[in-house]
Amino acid sequence: MNLHITKSKNAESFYIAKSYVKANGSTSSAIVRKLGTLDQLIVEHGPTRDDVLAWAKNEVKLETERYKKEAKDRA
Repeated sequence: MNLHITKSKNAESFYIAKSYVKANGSTSSAIVRKLGTLDQLIVEHGPTRDDVLAWAKNEVKLETERYKKEAKDRA
């Protein structure tokens, strides 16, 4: 899992994405969870963009651990 940040004219959005290999061998990614926009997250998780970024990276780490645990339980 990794953190995707998209910037538009009006907003900066944060997503957790998962990369995978398709059946034909090419790689792709899928959005697992939308964390929100910078304006929304800055209110809850800190006064600066760096604080929001640190929180988002931690969320990615937690989501990765959760995914690995679920995959292990299925096997």
